[in-house]
Amino acid sequence: MNVTTRASGSSRGRGGGRRWSGPARRTSVLLACMAGAAGWGAGDRASAAPAPSCRQAWMPTDAPAFCPWRTEAPLPAPSSYFAVAASGEHVYVLGGFRFDATTNQLVYDETVRHGKIGADGVIAAWTPEASFKTGRSGLGAVRLGKCLFVNGGSYSVNGTPVYADDTQSAPVAGDGKIGVWKTSPHRLKTPRSNHTLLGLERGQSRYLYAVAGVTQLGQDTVHLDTVEVAKVGEDCQIGEWVIANYHLRGGRSTPQALMVRDNLVVIGGWGDLDLIDVFDDVQVASARVDGTPGPWQVGLGRLPTGIYGHATSYHDPGRPGGPVLLGVGGQPGTGAYGTWISYAYVSTGPALPAAIGPWRIAPSGQLAVGRAGHGIVSYRDRLYVIGGSAPGGQFLKDVISSRFDTGEPLK
Repeated sequence: MNVTTRASGSSRGRGGGRRWSGPARRTSVLLACMAGAAGWGAGDRASAAPAPSCRQAWMPTDAPAFCPWRTEAPLPAPSSYFAVAASGEHVYVLGGFRFDATTNQLVYDETVRHGKIGADGVIAAWTPEASFKTGRSGLGAVRLGKCLFVNGGSYSVNGTPVYADDTQSAPVAGDGKIGVWKTSPHRLKTPRSNHTLLGLERGQSRYLYAVAGVTQLGQDTVHLDTVEVAKVGEDCQIGEWVIANYHLRGGRSTPQALMVRDNLVVIGGWGDLDLIDVFDDVQVASARVDGTPGPWQVGLGRLPTGIYGHATSYHDPGRPGGPVLLGVGGQPGTGAYGTWISYAYVSTGPALPAAIGPWRIAPSGQLAVGRAGHGIVSYRDRLYVIGGSAPGGQFLKDVISSRFDTGEPLK
């Protein structure tokens, strides 16, 4: 396990508040942790024959094997704690924030950057799409049906933090282009940031889930254990948000949440107590007939370390080699930035969470620069890592990718 520690000018990732100390002043802002969820986990099944593996003789067969990282087209500007949504070869990076050294100000983005993965796996460029209303970090985003959704997040007005409760939607054309954004009249019951927005399509029904996050209640910054659910119509219209009856075991922000086989899977995150509530657990709740999550169960397997600000993906290769959960980077504590990739196989027999195997650190794929607040996407046989923040108060705009094979769990 390798950790990159930060230098003097620094960013401190935290579930409830983010402290960024630049060269001139210290500014308190809110974090976002939407590098992940639904979009990052949408690894499409590969249909073409796999390329030759980069697995070396010393590598175990029951671990993913990653090829050397390749540079893709960078984002137009550095960004961290944005949201990522993906559908097939289309990747969307929404919102986020960065520090502008020329003005000594934090900049919150309302921009949507669209990258298309080519047949050769290359992202050649990022093109701007229609912007949503009000720049923010910590927002959630997901593609569901023919619509792209964003909600929640945080920004500041005259130095005062604001937690958003709105949900916006835009139609997505067949070529991936985004239409005009519209704001739903139905607001989240609890304004929240640093959450995950998930989508589920089952039969003729579609549901959105706002999972965990952080909010402000009076003078208290409170990490949430709640999940809000809303039904979605064919025309992108969103129904009323409802707080699910069953709560996570431990409120948290900057977790990663994925939809795996109609189950909500929540991985890690940061709770109310600094340096103590850095979670290493994996919790699972199945989506019931009415779309609401059932009781939460804690998986037996623990992450290699407590982590927050990480990015995760569920990748099903659709051929020999097991479906696998991948976790990249993140912060195991203040000032430390992970460079490793962790993984756990998901067996096809038992139900979740029993189907999730033990978590390990992959023997290859180490990042050159540790990071948090980034995004990942797995598509066909490649893993893409996008932007984020790094030691020394850096905001990143790089995009890198690695071809990999999942390996196969031991029988």
